[in-house]
Amino acid sequence: MSRISILPDNLIDKIAAGEVIERPAAVVRELVDNAIDAAATAIDVEVLHGGRKLIKVSDNGTGMDREDASLCFQRHATSKIRTEEELFGISTLGFRGEALPAIASVSKVTLTTFSGNSDTGTRVEIGADRQRVVSEAPPVKGTTVEIRDLFYNTPARKKFLKTITTELSHIIETVLQKALAYPGISFTLIHNKNHLINAPAASGLKERFIQLYGEETAGEFLEVKKESDGIRISGFISSPDFTRASRSHQFIFVNRRPVKNTTVSHAVYSACRDAISGDRHPAYFLFLEIDPAKVDVNVHPAKREVKFERPDEIHRVTGAAVYEALNPGYEIDVSSPPAPQPTAYRGTTPTPYTPRDNTPHTEPATVVSDNVQADFFTSGIMQEVRSFFHIGESFVATVSDRGLVIIDQHAAHERILYERFLKKTSIEAEPLFLPVRIELPVKEFRIIIEHRDFLRGFGLDIEDFGANNIIVRALPRDLRKADLRGLLMDIAAGIIEEETSGIKSDLSEETLLKRTAASLACHRSVRGRGHLTNEELSKMLAELDAAEEPDKCPHGRPTRIILSMDELNRMFRRK
Repeated sequence: MSRISILPDNLIDKIAAGEVIERPAAVVRELVDNAIDAAATAIDVEVLHGGRKLIKVSDNGTGMDREDASLCFQRHATSKIRTEEELFGISTLGFRGEALPAIASVSKVTLTTFSGNSDTGTRVEIGADRQRVVSEAPPVKGTTVEIRDLFYNTPARKKFLKTITTELSHIIETVLQKALAYPGISFTLIHNKNHLINAPAASGLKERFIQLYGEETAGEFLEVKKESDGIRISGFISSPDFTRASRSHQFIFVNRRPVKNTTVSHAVYSACRDAISGDRHPAYFLFLEIDPAKVDVNVHPAKREVKFERPDEIHRVTGAAVYEALNPGYEIDVSSPPAPQPTAYRGTTPTPYTPRDNTPHTEPATVVSDNVQADFFTSGIMQEVRSFFHIGESFVATVSDRGLVIIDQHAAHERILYERFLKKTSIEAEPLFLPVRIELPVKEFRIIIEHRDFLRGFGLDIEDFGANNIIVRALPRDLRKADLRGLLMDIAAGIIEEETSGIKSDLSEETLLKRTAASLACHRSVRGRGHLTNEELSKMLAELDAAEEPDKCPHGRPTRIILSMDELNRMFRRK
Protein backbone atom coordinates (compact mmCIF):
# COMPACT_ATOMS: atom_id res chain seq x y z
CA MET A 1 0.00 0.00 0.00
CA SER A 2 1.34 3.42 -0.98
CA ARG A 3 2.55 5.64 1.86
CA ILE A 4 1.92 8.78 -0.22
CA SER A 5 -1.62 10.07 -0.63
CA ILE A 6 -3.28 13.21 -1.94
CA LEU A 7 -4.51 15.49 0.84
CA PRO A 8 -8.27 16.19 0.89
CA ASP A 9 -9.40 19.65 -0.19
CA ASN A 10 -10.56 20.71 3.29
CA LEU A 11 -7.10 19.97 4.75
CA ILE A 12 -5.37 21.73 1.84
CA ASP A 13 -7.51 24.81 2.48
CA LYS A 14 -6.65 24.81 6.21
CA ILE A 15 -2.94 24.56 5.42
CA ALA A 16 -3.31 27.53 3.07
CA ALA A 17 -5.24 29.37 5.77
CA GLY A 18 -2.40 28.79 8.21
CA GLU A 19 0.00 30.52 5.82
CA VAL A 20 -2.24 33.45 4.89
CA ILE A 21 -4.66 33.92 7.82
CA GLU A 22 -2.67 33.90 11.05
CA ARG A 23 -4.90 36.31 13.00
CA PRO A 24 -8.02 38.51 12.57
CA ALA A 25 -5.96 41.41 11.22
CA ALA A 26 -4.89 39.21 8.28
CA VAL A 27 -8.55 38.71 7.36
CA VAL A 28 -9.08 42.47 7.47
CA ARG A 29 -6.00 42.98 5.29
CA GLU A 30 -7.14 40.55 2.61
CA LEU A 31 -10.72 41.85 2.47
CA VAL A 32 -9.63 45.49 2.37
CA ASP A 33 -7.13 44.64 -0.40
CA ASN A 34 -9.98 43.15 -2.44
CA ALA A 35 -12.07 46.27 -1.88
CA ILE A 36 -9.22 48.53 -3.03
CA ASP A 37 -8.65 46.38 -6.12
CA ALA A 38 -12.38 46.71 -6.83
CA ALA A 39 -11.92 50.51 -7.17
CA ALA A 40 -13.81 51.31 -3.96
CA THR A 41 -13.85 54.94 -2.79
CA ALA A 42 -15.29 54.10 0.66
CA ILE A 43 -14.37 51.11 2.85
CA ASP A 44 -15.99 50.37 6.21
CA VAL A 45 -14.57 47.80 8.64
CA GLU A 46 -16.57 46.57 11.63
CA VAL A 47 -15.29 44.02 14.16
CA LEU A 48 -16.54 42.46 17.39
CA HIS A 49 -14.30 41.24 20.23
CA GLY A 50 -11.04 41.94 18.43
CA GLY A 51 -12.29 40.17 15.29
CA ARG A 52 -12.91 36.84 16.99
CA LYS A 53 -16.70 37.01 16.65
CA LEU A 54 -17.20 39.21 13.59
CA ILE A 55 -15.21 40.89 10.83
CA LYS A 56 -17.33 42.81 8.37
CA VAL A 57 -15.85 44.75 5.45
CA SER A 58 -18.14 46.77 3.17
CA ASP A 59 -17.17 48.72 0.05
CA ASN A 60 -18.77 50.64 -2.81
CA GLY A 61 -16.56 49.10 -5.47
CA THR A 62 -17.40 47.41 -8.75
CA GLY A 63 -19.04 44.37 -7.16
CA MET A 64 -19.53 40.96 -8.81
CA ASP A 65 -22.21 39.21 -10.79
CA ARG A 66 -23.74 35.90 -9.67
CA GLU A 67 -21.24 33.70 -11.52
CA ASP A 68 -18.15 35.49 -10.19
CA ALA A 69 -19.56 35.65 -6.66
CA SER A 70 -19.80 31.87 -6.58
CA LEU A 71 -16.49 31.28 -8.35
CA CYS A 72 -14.41 33.56 -6.08
CA PHE A 73 -14.40 30.92 -3.32
CA GLN A 74 -12.57 28.41 -5.54
CA ARG A 75 -8.84 28.10 -4.84
CA HIS A 76 -6.63 30.14 -7.19
CA ALA A 77 -9.65 31.81 -8.77
CA THR A 78 -8.66 35.42 -9.49
CA SER A 79 -9.45 38.30 -11.81
CA LYS A 80 -6.07 39.94 -11.18
CA ILE A 81 -3.74 37.99 -13.48
CA ARG A 82 -4.17 35.72 -16.49
CA THR A 83 -0.68 35.23 -17.96
CA GLU A 84 2.80 34.41 -16.69
CA GLU A 85 4.01 37.83 -17.85
CA GLU A 86 1.48 39.55 -15.59
CA LEU A 87 2.81 37.60 -12.60
CA PHE A 88 6.10 39.52 -12.88
CA GLY A 89 4.53 42.97 -13.01
CA ILE A 90 1.92 42.89 -10.26
CA SER A 91 0.05 46.20 -9.90
CA THR A 92 -2.80 44.96 -7.69
CA LEU A 93 -2.77 44.09 -3.98
CA GLY A 94 -4.30 40.63 -4.38
CA PHE A 95 -3.49 38.22 -7.19
CA ARG A 96 -3.18 34.60 -5.98
CA GLY A 97 -6.85 33.81 -5.41
CA GLU A 98 -6.09 32.22 -2.03
CA ALA A 99 -7.61 34.64 0.46
CA LEU A 100 -11.37 33.95 0.25
CA PRO A 101 -11.16 30.14 0.12
CA ALA A 102 -8.61 30.17 2.97
CA ILE A 103 -10.85 32.41 5.10
CA ALA A 104 -13.91 30.29 4.30
CA SER A 105 -12.10 27.15 5.47
CA VAL A 106 -11.72 28.50 9.04
CA SER A 107 -14.83 30.64 9.50
CA LYS A 108 -18.48 31.12 8.55
CA VAL A 109 -18.80 33.48 5.61
CA THR A 110 -21.54 35.57 4.06
CA LEU A 111 -20.76 37.57 0.92
CA THR A 112 -23.26 40.05 -0.55
CA THR A 113 -22.46 41.82 -3.81
CA PHE A 114 -23.99 43.76 -6.71
CA SER A 115 -22.25 44.85 -9.90
CA GLY A 116 -25.07 46.83 -11.52
CA ASN A 117 -25.27 44.45 -14.48
CA SER A 118 -28.53 42.80 -13.35
CA ASP A 119 -31.70 43.59 -11.43
CA THR A 120 -30.63 41.95 -8.18
CA GLY A 121 -27.52 41.34 -6.16
CA THR A 122 -26.07 38.00 -5.03
CA ARG A 123 -25.59 36.48 -1.59
CA VAL A 124 -23.22 33.56 -0.99
CA GLU A 125 -23.27 31.79 2.39
CA ILE A 126 -20.76 29.17 3.56
CA GLY A 127 -21.46 27.66 6.96
CA ALA A 128 -20.01 24.99 9.23
CA ASP A 129 -20.88 22.22 6.75
CA ARG A 130 -18.79 23.94 4.01
CA GLN A 131 -21.82 23.89 1.74
CA ARG A 132 -22.28 26.93 -0.49
CA VAL A 133 -25.73 28.51 -0.67
CA VAL A 134 -26.29 31.12 -3.39
CA SER A 135 -29.36 33.38 -3.36
CA GLU A 136 -30.58 36.81 -4.47
CA ALA A 137 -29.82 39.97 -2.51
CA PRO A 138 -30.82 43.66 -2.67
CA PRO A 139 -29.15 45.67 -5.48
CA VAL A 140 -26.73 47.68 -3.33
CA LYS A 141 -23.61 48.70 -5.24
CA GLY A 142 -20.39 47.11 -4.01
CA THR A 143 -19.51 44.13 -1.83
CA THR A 144 -19.93 43.25 1.85
CA VAL A 145 -18.15 40.26 3.39
CA GLU A 146 -19.03 39.04 6.90
CA ILE A 147 -16.67 36.64 8.68
CA ARG A 148 -18.00 35.04 11.87
CA ASP A 149 -16.40 32.77 14.48
CA LEU A 150 -12.88 32.85 13.07
CA PHE A 151 -10.95 29.59 13.71
CA TYR A 152 -14.07 27.92 15.16
CA ASN A 153 -12.98 24.63 13.55
CA THR A 154 -9.23 24.98 14.21
CA PRO A 155 -8.88 25.19 18.02
CA ALA A 156 -5.11 24.71 17.85
CA ARG A 157 -4.81 28.01 15.97
CA LYS A 158 -7.49 29.77 17.99
CA LYS A 159 -5.67 29.22 21.28
CA PHE A 160 -2.67 31.18 19.97
CA LEU A 161 -4.72 34.35 19.51
CA LYS A 162 -3.72 37.13 21.90
CA THR A 163 -5.96 39.29 24.05
CA ILE A 164 -8.79 41.26 22.48
CA THR A 165 -6.79 44.45 23.03
CA THR A 166 -3.75 43.06 21.21
CA GLU A 167 -5.73 41.62 18.29
CA LEU A 168 -7.59 44.91 17.98
CA SER A 169 -4.30 46.81 17.92
CA HIS A 170 -3.20 44.73 14.92
CA ILE A 171 -6.49 45.43 13.16
CA ILE A 172 -6.10 49.15 13.85
CA GLU A 173 -2.58 49.08 12.42
CA THR A 174 -3.80 47.25 9.31
CA VAL A 175 -6.52 49.83 8.63
CA LEU A 176 -4.09 52.69 9.36
CA GLN A 177 -1.63 51.28 6.83
CA LYS A 178 -4.28 51.00 4.13
CA ALA A 179 -5.61 54.48 4.89
CA LEU A 180 -2.10 55.94 4.64
CA ALA A 181 -1.40 54.17 1.36
CA TYR A 182 -4.71 55.29 -0.19
CA PRO A 183 -5.54 58.79 1.09
CA GLY A 184 -8.17 59.25 -1.63
CA ILE A 185 -10.33 56.45 -0.14
CA SER A 186 -12.60 56.98 2.86
CA PHE A 187 -11.98 54.51 5.73
CA THR A 188 -13.88 53.79 8.93
CA LEU A 189 -13.19 51.24 11.67
CA ILE A 190 -15.79 50.29 14.28
CA HIS A 191 -15.10 47.98 17.21
CA ASN A 192 -17.94 46.81 19.45
CA LYS A 193 -20.10 49.67 18.07
CA ASN A 194 -17.44 52.28 18.92
CA HIS A 195 -15.92 54.36 16.11
CA LEU A 196 -12.12 54.11 16.29
CA ILE A 197 -11.13 55.48 12.87
CA ASN A 198 -13.10 57.90 10.75
CA ALA A 199 -10.94 59.13 7.88
CA PRO A 200 -12.79 60.84 5.02
CA ALA A 201 -11.13 60.95 1.62
CA ALA A 202 -8.12 63.27 1.88
CA SER A 203 -6.42 65.52 -0.67
CA GLY A 204 -3.07 63.84 -0.15
CA LEU A 205 -0.71 62.01 2.18
CA LYS A 206 -0.05 64.98 4.50
CA GLU A 207 -3.75 65.59 5.18
CA ARG A 208 -4.31 61.86 5.75
CA PHE A 209 -1.31 61.72 8.14
CA ILE A 210 -2.83 64.53 10.23
CA GLN A 211 -6.24 62.80 10.14
CA LEU A 212 -4.83 59.59 11.56
CA TYR A 213 -2.14 60.81 13.95
CA GLY A 214 -3.24 64.31 14.89
CA GLU A 215 -1.56 67.65 14.30
CA GLU A 216 0.55 67.43 17.46
CA THR A 217 2.20 64.15 16.46
CA ALA A 218 2.42 65.11 12.78
CA GLY A 219 4.28 68.26 13.81
CA GLU A 220 7.12 66.09 15.14
CA PHE A 221 7.85 64.65 11.68
CA LEU A 222 9.89 65.91 8.74
CA GLU A 223 8.80 65.44 5.15
CA VAL A 224 10.79 63.05 2.96
CA LYS A 225 10.74 63.52 -0.79
CA LYS A 226 13.17 62.47 -3.55
CA GLU A 227 13.11 61.00 -7.04
CA SER A 228 15.95 59.39 -8.99
CA ASP A 229 16.35 56.78 -11.75
CA GLY A 230 12.71 55.72 -11.73
CA ILE A 231 12.54 55.50 -7.93
CA ARG A 232 10.19 57.93 -6.19
CA ILE A 233 10.27 58.23 -2.38
CA SER A 234 7.90 60.26 -0.22
CA GLY A 235 6.68 60.20 3.36
CA PHE A 236 7.77 61.34 6.81
CA ILE A 237 10.52 60.68 9.34
CA SER A 238 10.57 61.75 12.98
CA SER A 239 12.76 64.68 13.95
CA PRO A 240 15.86 63.89 16.07
CA ASP A 241 13.93 65.17 19.11
CA PHE A 242 11.07 62.67 18.62
CA THR A 243 12.86 59.33 18.50
CA ARG A 244 11.38 56.21 20.06
CA ALA A 245 12.58 53.59 22.53
CA SER A 246 11.59 50.76 20.15
CA ARG A 247 11.08 50.14 16.45
CA SER A 248 7.38 50.98 16.60
CA HIS A 249 5.92 53.31 13.98
CA GLN A 250 8.27 52.19 11.23
CA PHE A 251 6.24 51.70 8.06
CA ILE A 252 7.50 50.92 4.57
CA PHE A 253 5.21 50.89 1.53
CA VAL A 254 6.33 49.66 -1.87
CA ASN A 255 3.89 50.60 -4.60
CA ARG A 256 1.38 51.21 -1.78
CA ARG A 257 1.88 47.72 -0.36
CA PRO A 258 2.94 47.69 3.34
CA VAL A 259 6.03 45.49 3.70
CA LYS A 260 9.06 44.72 5.84
CA ASN A 261 12.35 45.26 4.05
CA THR A 262 15.88 45.24 5.50
CA THR A 263 17.35 47.20 2.59
CA VAL A 264 15.10 50.19 3.23
CA SER A 265 15.32 50.04 7.03
CA HIS A 266 19.13 49.79 6.94
CA ALA A 267 19.30 52.81 4.64
CA VAL A 268 17.21 54.81 7.11
CA TYR A 269 19.46 53.94 10.06
CA SER A 270 22.58 54.71 8.03
CA ALA A 271 21.22 58.15 7.20
CA CYS A 272 20.23 58.77 10.85
CA ARG A 273 23.47 57.64 12.49
CA ASP A 274 24.67 61.18 13.22
CA ALA A 275 21.28 62.54 14.27
CA ILE A 276 20.11 60.09 16.94
CA SER A 277 21.80 58.22 19.77
CA GLY A 278 22.44 54.49 19.58
CA ASP A 279 19.72 53.47 22.04
CA ARG A 280 16.92 55.35 20.24
CA HIS A 281 15.01 54.58 17.04
CA PRO A 282 13.49 56.79 14.33
CA ALA A 283 9.82 56.58 13.46
CA TYR A 284 9.10 56.76 9.75
CA PHE A 285 6.43 56.34 7.09
CA LEU A 286 8.14 55.82 3.73
CA PHE A 287 6.45 55.27 0.37
CA LEU A 288 8.49 53.90 -2.51
CA GLU A 289 7.13 53.92 -6.05
CA ILE A 290 9.04 51.84 -8.60
CA ASP A 291 8.36 49.89 -11.76
CA PRO A 292 6.34 46.79 -10.68
CA ALA A 293 8.50 44.67 -12.96
CA LYS A 294 11.54 45.54 -10.80
CA VAL A 295 10.10 44.24 -7.53
CA ASP A 296 8.99 40.70 -6.64
CA VAL A 297 5.95 40.70 -4.33
CA ASN A 298 5.52 36.93 -4.46
CA VAL A 299 8.24 35.99 -1.95
CA HIS A 300 6.09 35.73 1.20
CA PRO A 301 2.81 33.82 1.80
CA ALA A 302 1.19 36.89 3.38
CA LYS A 303 2.93 39.30 0.94
CA ARG A 304 4.70 41.07 3.83
CA GLU A 305 8.09 41.05 2.13
CA VAL A 306 9.33 42.06 -1.31
CA LYS A 307 12.53 41.53 -3.25
CA PHE A 308 14.10 44.31 -5.32
CA GLU A 309 15.86 43.76 -8.61
CA ARG A 310 18.50 46.40 -7.66
CA PRO A 311 18.56 46.70 -3.86
CA ASP A 312 21.72 48.86 -3.98
CA GLU A 313 19.84 51.58 -5.87
CA ILE A 314 16.96 51.43 -3.40
CA HIS A 315 19.40 51.72 -0.48
CA ARG A 316 21.23 54.68 -2.01
CA VAL A 317 18.14 56.71 -2.93
CA THR A 318 16.31 55.95 0.34
CA GLY A 319 19.29 56.90 2.48
CA ALA A 320 19.82 60.13 0.54
CA ALA A 321 16.13 61.05 0.85
CA VAL A 322 16.15 60.57 4.63
CA TYR A 323 19.46 62.40 5.05
CA GLU A 324 18.18 65.39 3.10
CA ALA A 325 15.07 65.52 5.30
CA LEU A 326 17.22 65.62 8.43
CA ASN A 327 19.59 68.20 6.89
CA PRO A 328 17.45 70.91 5.23
CA GLY A 329 19.10 72.75 2.38
CA TYR A 330 21.47 69.91 1.54
CA GLU A 331 20.93 67.89 -1.63
CA ILE A 332 22.70 64.61 -2.46
CA ASP A 333 23.44 63.60 -6.04
CA VAL A 334 22.95 59.82 -5.70
CA SER A 335 24.16 59.22 -9.22
CA SER A 336 27.72 60.32 -8.40
CA PRO A 337 28.73 59.58 -4.77
CA PRO A 338 30.49 60.57 -2.59
CA ALA A 339 28.59 63.75 -1.89
CA PRO A 340 30.30 67.06 -1.05
CA GLN A 341 30.54 68.33 2.51
CA PRO A 342 27.02 69.24 3.75
CA THR A 343 25.92 72.46 5.37
CA ALA A 344 25.78 72.78 9.14
CA TYR A 345 22.97 71.03 10.99
CA ARG A 346 21.86 71.68 14.56
CA GLY A 347 25.06 73.56 15.31
CA THR A 348 27.44 70.85 14.09
CA THR A 349 28.79 69.59 10.77
CA PRO A 350 27.36 66.12 10.08
CA THR A 351 29.23 63.40 8.29
CA PRO A 352 28.30 63.28 4.58
CA TYR A 353 25.85 60.48 3.84
CA THR A 354 27.44 57.45 2.23
CA PRO A 355 25.62 54.11 2.13
CA ARG A 356 27.95 51.74 3.94
CA ASP A 357 27.44 48.39 5.54
CA ASN A 358 27.41 49.45 9.18
CA THR A 359 25.14 48.24 11.94
CA PRO A 360 22.94 51.02 13.31
CA HIS A 361 23.52 50.24 16.99
CA THR A 362 26.78 49.18 18.56
CA GLU A 363 26.95 48.61 22.29
CA PRO A 364 30.06 49.92 24.07
CA ALA A 365 32.53 47.30 25.16
CA THR A 366 33.29 46.64 28.81
CA VAL A 367 37.02 47.11 29.33
CA VAL A 368 37.61 44.84 32.28
CA SER A 369 36.39 41.43 33.27
CA ASP A 370 33.23 40.91 35.33
CA ASN A 371 35.34 39.78 38.27
CA VAL A 372 37.43 42.96 38.30
CA GLN A 373 34.31 45.12 37.91
CA ALA A 374 32.46 43.35 40.73
CA ASP A 375 35.48 43.57 43.03
CA PHE A 376 35.93 47.27 42.29
CA PHE A 377 32.38 48.30 43.24
CA THR A 378 31.56 45.88 46.00
CA SER A 379 34.51 47.26 47.85
CA GLY A 380 32.57 50.51 48.29
CA ILE A 381 35.31 52.47 46.50
CA MET A 382 32.68 54.83 45.04
CA GLN A 383 32.48 56.53 48.43
CA GLU A 384 36.17 57.50 48.05
CA VAL A 385 35.82 59.44 44.80
CA ARG A 386 37.99 62.59 44.84
CA SER A 387 36.97 64.38 41.64
CA PHE A 388 34.60 64.37 38.67
CA PHE A 389 35.39 65.12 35.02
CA HIS A 390 32.80 65.57 32.24
CA ILE A 391 33.78 63.83 29.01
CA GLY A 392 31.74 65.22 26.13
CA GLU A 393 28.00 65.50 26.79
CA SER A 394 27.25 61.99 28.04
CA PHE A 395 30.05 60.68 30.25
CA VAL A 396 31.59 61.42 33.63
CA ALA A 397 34.96 60.16 34.80
CA THR A 398 35.97 59.68 38.41
CA VAL A 399 39.41 58.94 39.81
CA SER A 400 40.23 56.82 42.83
CA ASP A 401 43.24 55.03 44.24
CA ARG A 402 42.13 51.92 42.36
CA GLY A 403 41.95 53.47 38.91
CA LEU A 404 39.66 55.30 36.47
CA VAL A 405 35.87 54.90 36.26
CA ILE A 406 33.87 56.20 33.29
CA ILE A 407 30.13 56.48 33.83
CA ASP A 408 27.31 56.93 31.31
CA GLN A 409 25.21 59.30 33.38
CA HIS A 410 22.03 58.58 31.44
CA ALA A 411 22.39 54.80 31.77
CA ALA A 412 23.28 55.10 35.46
CA HIS A 413 20.31 57.34 36.23
CA GLU A 414 18.08 55.03 34.19
CA ARG A 415 19.11 52.03 36.33
CA ILE A 416 18.39 53.95 39.55
CA LEU A 417 14.95 55.10 38.41
CA TYR A 418 14.10 51.70 36.91
CA GLU A 419 14.55 49.96 40.25
CA ARG A 420 12.63 52.74 41.98
CA PHE A 421 9.67 52.40 39.59
CA LEU A 422 9.92 48.61 39.62
CA LYS A 423 9.53 48.51 43.39
CA LYS A 424 7.01 51.37 43.28
CA THR A 425 8.85 52.95 46.18
CA SER A 426 9.41 56.67 46.66
CA ILE A 427 6.86 57.45 43.93
CA GLU A 428 5.39 60.82 44.78
CA ALA A 429 2.32 61.48 42.62
CA GLU A 430 1.58 65.17 42.31
CA PRO A 431 -1.72 66.60 41.02
CA LEU A 432 -1.12 69.01 38.15
CA PHE A 433 -2.28 72.58 38.65
CA LEU A 434 -3.24 72.60 34.95
CA PRO A 435 -4.13 69.09 33.65
CA VAL A 436 -2.43 68.22 30.37
CA ARG A 437 -4.39 67.16 27.28
CA ILE A 438 -2.51 64.78 24.99
CA GLU A 439 -3.67 63.55 21.59
CA LEU A 440 -2.44 60.04 20.78
CA PRO A 441 -2.63 57.84 17.68
CA VAL A 442 -5.70 55.59 17.88
CA LYS A 443 -3.80 52.36 18.59
CA GLU A 444 -1.76 53.85 21.42
CA PHE A 445 -4.84 55.58 22.82
CA ARG A 446 -6.70 52.27 23.14
CA ILE A 447 -3.76 50.57 24.87
CA ILE A 448 -3.25 53.40 27.38
CA ILE A 449 -6.96 53.57 28.27
CA GLU A 450 -7.06 49.78 28.64
CA HIS A 451 -4.18 49.94 31.16
CA ARG A 452 -4.92 53.22 32.96
CA ASP A 453 -5.65 51.49 36.28
CA PHE A 454 -2.27 49.79 36.07
CA LEU A 455 -0.53 53.08 35.27
CA ARG A 456 -2.16 54.71 38.27
CA GLY A 457 0.10 52.50 40.40
CA PHE A 458 3.06 54.47 38.97
CA GLY A 459 1.50 57.80 39.90
CA LEU A 460 0.00 58.50 36.45
CA ASP A 461 -3.63 59.64 36.71
CA ILE A 462 -5.09 59.39 33.20
CA GLU A 463 -8.62 60.12 32.02
CA ASP A 464 -10.35 59.37 28.72
CA PHE A 465 -11.18 62.71 27.07
CA GLY A 466 -12.62 61.24 23.85
CA ALA A 467 -11.53 61.39 20.20
CA ASN A 468 -8.15 59.77 20.97
CA ASN A 469 -7.38 62.42 23.59
CA ILE A 470 -6.44 61.81 27.21
CA ILE A 471 -6.17 64.12 30.20
CA VAL A 472 -3.22 63.66 32.56
CA ARG A 473 -4.26 64.95 35.99
CA ALA A 474 -1.34 63.74 38.12
CA LEU A 475 2.28 62.68 37.63
CA PRO A 476 4.99 61.21 39.82
CA ARG A 477 7.52 63.84 40.83
CA ASP A 478 10.23 62.14 38.76
CA LEU A 479 8.24 62.66 35.53
CA ARG A 480 7.59 66.39 35.76
CA LYS A 481 9.95 67.19 32.87
CA ALA A 482 9.32 64.07 30.79
CA ASP A 483 8.02 64.02 27.22
CA LEU A 484 4.57 62.70 28.17
CA ARG A 485 3.30 61.98 24.66
CA GLY A 486 6.48 60.13 23.75
CA LEU A 487 6.42 58.28 27.07
CA LEU A 488 2.85 57.06 26.64
CA MET A 489 3.51 56.02 23.04
CA ASP A 490 6.55 54.02 24.15
CA ILE A 491 4.61 52.35 26.98
CA ALA A 492 1.86 51.35 24.53
CA ALA A 493 4.38 50.08 21.98
CA GLY A 494 6.12 48.01 24.67
CA ILE A 495 2.86 46.37 25.72
CA ILE A 496 2.02 45.49 22.11
CA GLU A 497 5.49 44.11 21.42
CA GLU A 498 5.50 41.96 24.55
CA GLU A 499 2.07 40.50 23.84
CA THR A 500 2.93 39.85 20.20
CA SER A 501 6.28 38.19 20.85
CA GLY A 502 5.24 35.97 23.76
CA ILE A 503 3.89 32.44 23.38
CA LYS A 504 1.13 33.04 25.90
CA SER A 505 -2.11 34.79 25.05
CA ASP A 506 -1.88 37.06 28.12
CA LEU A 507 0.89 39.42 29.14
CA SER A 508 2.12 38.59 32.64
CA GLU A 509 1.93 41.30 35.29
CA GLU A 510 5.65 40.94 36.01
CA THR A 511 6.60 41.47 32.37
CA LEU A 512 4.26 44.43 32.08
CA LEU A 513 5.70 45.90 35.26
CA LYS A 514 9.31 45.61 34.04
CA ARG A 515 8.55 46.99 30.59
CA THR A 516 6.63 49.97 31.95
CA ALA A 517 9.25 50.72 34.61
CA ALA A 518 11.94 50.72 31.91
CA SER A 519 9.95 53.18 29.76
CA LEU A 520 9.35 55.49 32.70
CA ALA A 521 13.01 55.42 33.72
CA CYS A 522 14.24 56.04 30.18
CA HIS A 523 12.11 59.13 29.66
CA ARG A 524 12.94 60.74 32.98
CA SER A 525 16.62 59.88 33.33
CA VAL A 526 19.36 62.42 32.69
CA ARG A 527 19.90 63.02 28.97
CA GLY A 528 23.38 63.42 27.49
CA ARG A 529 23.44 67.21 27.47
CA GLY A 530 22.55 67.70 31.14
CA HIS A 531 25.72 68.29 33.19
CA LEU A 532 25.23 67.38 36.84
CA THR A 533 26.86 69.20 39.73
CA ASN A 534 29.37 67.47 42.01
CA GLU A 535 26.70 67.13 44.66
CA GLU A 536 24.23 65.59 42.20
CA LEU A 537 26.89 63.23 40.91
CA SER A 538 27.82 62.10 44.40
CA LYS A 539 24.20 61.36 45.21
CA MET A 540 23.64 59.52 41.90
CA LEU A 541 26.74 57.35 42.31
CA ALA A 542 25.78 56.44 45.87
CA GLU A 543 22.31 55.39 44.65
CA LEU A 544 23.87 53.43 41.82
CA ASP A 545 26.09 51.59 44.30
CA ALA A 546 22.97 50.62 46.26
CA ALA A 547 21.13 49.26 43.19
CA GLU A 548 20.57 45.53 42.82
CA GLU A 549 22.13 45.46 39.34
CA PRO A 550 24.29 48.59 39.20
CA ASP A 551 26.44 47.67 36.20
CA LYS A 552 23.83 47.82 33.43
CA CYS A 553 20.77 49.84 32.48
CA PRO A 554 17.35 48.15 31.97
CA HIS A 555 18.20 47.69 28.28
CA GLY A 556 21.47 45.87 29.01
CA ARG A 557 23.95 48.66 28.25
CA PRO A 558 26.82 49.28 30.70
CA THR A 559 26.34 52.03 33.26
CA ARG A 560 30.09 52.24 34.02
CA ILE A 561 33.40 51.00 32.69
CA ILE A 562 36.48 50.57 34.87
CA LEU A 563 40.14 50.91 34.04
CA SER A 564 42.04 49.54 37.02
CA MET A 565 45.64 50.53 37.74
CA ASP A 566 46.78 47.19 36.34
CA GLU A 567 44.83 47.85 33.14
CA LEU A 568 46.32 51.33 32.78
CA ASN A 569 49.85 50.03 33.35
CA ARG A 570 49.38 47.40 30.64
CA MET A 571 47.98 49.97 28.21
CA PHE A 572 51.02 52.17 28.69
CA ARG A 573 53.31 49.11 28.51
CA ARG A 574 54.57 49.54 32.04
CA LYS A 575 54.06 45.82 32.67
